[in-house]
Formats: sequence, structure tokens, C-alpha cells
Amino acid sequence: VNGKYDNGNDKWLGTDQNAWPVSYHGTSTHNAKSIAEDGYDLSKGMRFAYGRGIYSTPEVHIAEQYATEFEFEGTKYVMIFQNRVNPASLKRIPVRNGEYWVSEKGEDVRPYGICIKR
Repeated sequence: VNGKYDNGNDKWLGTDQNAWPVSYHGTSTHNAKSIAEDGYDLSKGMRFAYGRGIYSTPEVHIAEQYATEFEFEGTKYVMIFQNRVNPASLKRIPVRNGEYWVSEKGEDVRPYGICIKR
């Protein structure tokens, strides 16, 4: 993802005050390919309990609840995208075990890593 956004300015991906915070998004293997290739597409969203947008969370254990299990060589896994989220546009929703982040625009959630968990 280096150089892909903001005319090559990667400050959003850094560790200083200009960096966007990390979030996680659990998904299925079916959706993972299009997210990896094209980013998040709001038109494909189906659940909008707290308003229309791309849902992610700073809590990986919450994202894991939304990931669909898949099996590889007899072992079950889940797939979770690691993202950076534009802090200027995210809406924070407190929930019982953490927080949801809702971003109204797909371009405000930038996937940059895929976590595979057993």
C-alpha cells in the first residue's frame, strides 16, 4: 500500500500524530478478494445497525466475531483485515465489549494487512 493513496503521501500509515488509527474488519474468504483488490465497497454492505457505513473496530476480538470460518488442510481459520481509519470521519459506537467504528465513506477505511487466525 506504500504510495497508493494521497499522491504517495504515506503519513496516514505512520506512527506519529498524522497516522490514522488501526482497526480490524472480520470478513469471509468470498469478500476478502474484492476488499484486497478494490478496498471497501459500501454498496455491498448488508448490516447497518448504527447507520450506513463501513464497520470496523479497534478490538480484534470483536472483528473476529464477524469473520466467517474457512477450512484449509483440515484446520479452521478466520480472516480479519487490518486497516487504518481516517480519524476525522469515523463515528465511535460504544458496545458492551468494546467499540465499533463506522466510516461513511469506503475510502476512509484503508486495508493494509490480512490477519489469519486459527
